[in-house]
Amino acid sequence: MIPLPALDALDSVCIPVPCEVPWDDMHGDARTRHCDQCKQNVHDVSELSRAEALALLGAADTKPPCLRVYRRPDGRVMTADCATRRERAWKWLHGRAPRLARLFALVFFAGCGVPSCIRGEPLPYISDAERAVTNASVAITTGAADAAKP
Repeated sequence: MIPLPALDALDSVCIPVPCEVPWDDMHGDARTRHCDQCKQNVHDVSELSRAEALALLGAADTKPPCLRVYRRPDGRVMTADCATRRERAWKWLHGRAPRLARLFALVFFAGCGVPSCIRGEPLPYISDAERAVTNASVAITTGAADAAKP
């Protein structure tokens, strides 16, 4: 069965006759302005959140509200909480960052600084006499032997 697309009341808004009064000539703030010609409030949907715009459309007033609407290229109505392409890309990348970091580490650091026992190579055998000579040479080079002398 093919799922039906969800209808959004905000995306189906159609303004058949746009207002002739310019937005800048109306009095009010960035979200809502009052039109002196039609005596109604005009709401800028791009300054409202999607929930606020849907609540405005769902109000039980007799007249539908006057709206100022911007549409994206895909036909959706722009709202204040509408994510930009950059924000959507960062959100996608943020969700996949741990996996990408592991893949990067696996590809670029494979075999770098890995002990030979992990790579499956046998460890060289060091006798106790060789180990004592090595420890003594380390003590001499670090100055531990000089500190022990009076």
